[in-house]
Amino acid sequence: MTTHKPHPSKNPSLLLLLLLPLLAFLPPAAANTEKVIFTAPPPTSLETLSSPALNYNALPVLGPSTSFSIRTNLTRVFPSNNKEHEQASDEQRGYPSWLVLQDLVPGQRYELRVCWSALEPTEFSLDIYPFNTILSSLHLLQSLSQQHATSLPPSNQHSQPRQNQPSTNNETSILFLRVLAAADYFSHHQSLMKDPPPVLVDLILDPYIYNVLPQSLVPTVCYLVVVGVASWFVARWAARALTAIADSDDKGKKQN
Repeated sequence: MTTHKPHPSKNPSLLLLLLLPLLAFLPPAAANTEKVIFTAPPPTSLETLSSPALNYNALPVLGPSTSFSIRTNLTRVFPSNNKEHEQASDEQRGYPSWLVLQDLVPGQRYELRVCWSALEPTEFSLDIYPFNTILSSLHLLQSLSQQHATSLPPSNQHSQPRQNQPSTNNETSILFLRVLAAADYFSHHQSLMKDPPPVLVDLILDPYIYNVLPQSLVPTVCYLVVVGVASWFVARWAARALTAIADSDDKGKKQN
């Protein structure tokens, strides 16, 4: 009685074993991320920015001239359900923290991300404001004044507020970022419910390449292209090897 061995081409384990080492190089995905996408505005005169009503020099800065990322602790509160009027309801969603996005490339797209640990449940709201909008809103100016009084608690050297520095350019593309942080958890500890501890975050400014692809995704795209090309060659080699094994088994059966 002749017994038939399983056809090798029906067993994909060899191909999976060959591709498994490539999966070890996959970059980790960042969970708990909130982002906003915007386009840099036209340049604004530095003389206009020197308005006494807006002391933006005391705010931390993200941009090409400083750093594209900041790691810091943000104050958070529990959101309030009391919305007496529309203007005040914005900051009832969380505690406001302000940053400056400066020396941007006019017309270029950017992505601003805030990343935090899953161990610190928090809800974030990101708002981008141009300079003229800040000056025309008393509510936003008051919020900025509060930021000047408290400032962001720094966690590293990149989160220090910028000092006045002479600039060779008379204009700069600038935007203001407001981050509303609201605690999103429940605890039986009264102290945690009354006064939520600050949350450690990474604030990342990611410029787009040709306004199409975020710069941070370029290594991932290159990796996927390399893996795709390598997988195609490996699959062809595996298919030929399995076909050769199947042909040799068929010849052996015919000779028997």
